[in-house]
Amino acid sequence: MMKGKSIMDNSILPILPAIHATILSIIFAVLIVFFFYSYQTVSNLKEQLNDLRTRVAQTMIGQVRSPLKFKLEEYFKDNTLNHLNIEKKLWELSSVMGSLEITKMAPPHPRMDEDYIEKAIIESAEHLLGIITVLTYISPYCERPKNENGIPTGISNIMPKGYTPEWKSDLVRLNSYLSWLWRTRGEGITKLISEYDAISAKKYAKQRLELNFSQFVSDFFTQVQFIEIQIIPELKEKSYKLNFYENKFKIKTRLIQVFLMAIFVLVFGIFLPLFIHLYFKPPYIKQIELTLLIITLLPYLYYLLCYLKKTLGLEFR
Repeated sequence: MMKGKSIMDNSILPILPAIHATILSIIFAVLIVFFFYSYQTVSNLKEQLNDLRTRVAQTMIGQVRSPLKFKLEEYFKDNTLNHLNIEKKLWELSSVMGSLEITKMAPPHPRMDEDYIEKAIIESAEHLLGIITVLTYISPYCERPKNENGIPTGISNIMPKGYTPEWKSDLVRLNSYLSWLWRTRGEGITKLISEYDAISAKKYAKQRLELNFSQFVSDFFTQVQFIEIQIIPELKEKSYKLNFYENKFKIKTRLIQVFLMAIFVLVFGIFLPLFIHLYFKPPYIKQIELTLLIITLLPYLYYLLCYLKKTLGLEFR
C-alpha cells in the first residue's frame, strides 16, 4: 500500500493540467496583445491608404473637360483600364506634330494641303483632350457617377472608394507612363494643343470665346507629376507595410491555429489527465503519464520552432 501510495504521490497527472493552464494563459495574454496591435496597425494603414486614394481623386478635380469623340470602350470597359490601348494611342498622338512637320517639308501633295494638316491637328488634339478627360473621370484617378449610357459625369462629384492592391497597380502603371510621356514627349503634346488653340481661336473669334486647352493639359500633367513625386512613394511604402502585416502576420490564420492548439491541449493536457487521475488507476500509469506529457508538449515545441523559422526569415525595411 505504501509503495502504491508513493507511486501516486509521484504522479504528474494532478499537476499536468496546472502546467498547461499556466502556459495557455501566457499564450493567450501574448495573443491578445498581438491581436490588438496587429489589428490596429492594419486598420490604421488601410485608413491612410484610403486617404491617399481620396487625395488622388481630389487632385484631378476640375481638370480638362472635353466631349468624347471616340468609343469609351476602347480604353475603359467593365471598370478595367486598357493600358495597352491608352499607352499606344497617347504615344501616337504625342508624335503627330513631328509627323506633320515632316509632311510640311516634303514635296507638295494634293491630299496633304493646309486643310489636311488642320484637320489632322483638330482630330488628334480632340482625341488627346478626350482621353485626358476620361482619365480624370475614372479609376485609378477618380471615380465619378455615370449616366444611363455608362459615361462618367459630373465635375466635382467623387464616389468614395477604398484602397485595393489592383487600384494601386493601375495607378502606378498609368501615372508612371504619363509622367514619363510628359518628360519625353511633352514638347510634341504642347505643340499639338497650342496649334489646336490657335485654330479654335480663329474659328470662334466672332463668339469671343477664350479657349486655353494648353493650360488645361499643362495642369493635368502637373498633377500627374505631383502624384508621381508626392503620393506614389508614400503609397508604395504604406502598401508594403500593409502587405507585410497581412501576409507575414495573418491574424485570422494565427488565431485559428492557436485555438486549435488550445482545444487539443485542453482535451489531452487538462481534461483527460484529471479524468484519469480521479476515476482510473491503470496498471501502466507511468507510461500513460509520459505519453500525455509528450503529446501535449509537442504542439508548443512545434509552433515555437515554426515561428522561430519565420522570424529568422523576415526581411525588415
